[in-house]
Amino acid sequence: MLSHRYVLQGTSLDLEPPDRPNPPNPWQIISAVVAALAAVFSAIAHWKESRTIAFVLGVTALLVAASVFYRPMAATIRERVRNIRRNRIARRSCQEFLRMEKRFGDFLNQQDTINLRNIISDIYGRNEEEVSKLCGPEYLSDYYGLIHMRHLKKPPRTNAAFHLALTEFHQMVYSYSRNYVLDPFRRLNGSPVLGQRQPHEREHYQERMKQFQQRWVRFLDDFKEYVDKTNHDLQYDYRKAIGTYFEYPKAL
Repeated sequence: MLSHRYVLQGTSLDLEPPDRPNPPNPWQIISAVVAALAAVFSAIAHWKESRTIAFVLGVTALLVAASVFYRPMAATIRERVRNIRRNRIARRSCQEFLRMEKRFGDFLNQQDTINLRNIISDIYGRNEEEVSKLCGPEYLSDYYGLIHMRHLKKPPRTNAAFHLALTEFHQMVYSYSRNYVLDPFRRLNGSPVLGQRQPHEREHYQERMKQFQQRWVRFLDDFKEYVDKTNHDLQYDYRKAIGTYFEYPKAL
C-alpha cells in the first residue's frame, strides 16, 4: 500500500465541494410561494380598478420568487459552464498527462542500472535482505502498473476523471520521492557500506547515484511545472489544487 505519510500540501484528496450557496430551506420556499400567490391574487383583484397597481403587484410576485430561487439557479449554471470548460481542457491535456506518467514509470524499471534501488543492490552484491533494510519494501511497481494500465485503457478525458488520475499520479510521485529516494539516501549517508569499498568502486557508485539524483530532480522540476500549469488552466481553488511541494534529495 502507499505510504501512510503521504500528504498533499495544503490540499485535500476529496472531491471539491460544489461551489454553490445553500439551497433555500422549506420555510423560505413556503414563504415565497405564499407571498407570490398573495401578490398574484391581489393583482387580479385590482386589475379592473387600476392596471398600474396590478402590474406592480405582479412584478412584486416575480421578484419574491426570484429572490429565493435565483442564487441556486445561477450557481448551477456557473458550475455547468465551468465543468464544460474543464472537460475541454482535460481532453486537451490527457496525452501530456500520459506521457508524464510513462516517464515516471522509468524510475520503477528494474533493469535500469541508474535507478537508486538497483545501484544499492549492486553495492550489496544483490543481497535482497540487505537491500530491503536500506530501501524498504518494493511495493510501488505493481501499483503503478495497475494505475497506468487503467489510464491507458480509459484515458481521463473528463474533469472528474482527470483530477482523480492526477491525484493518483501525484500520490505515486510523492511515495516514490519519500520511500525510494529520500529515505534510502538518508540511510546510506549513515551506513559504512560505501566507506568499506575500494576507492575506485566508491567513486563509481557515487557517480551513478549522482546521475540518478540529477535525473530525479529534473523530473520533479518538470512535474511541478506541469501540475502548476494544470492547476492554473483548470482554475482549481485551494480545496482541489494538486500540491507541488517536494523535498529534494541532498548530495551524498
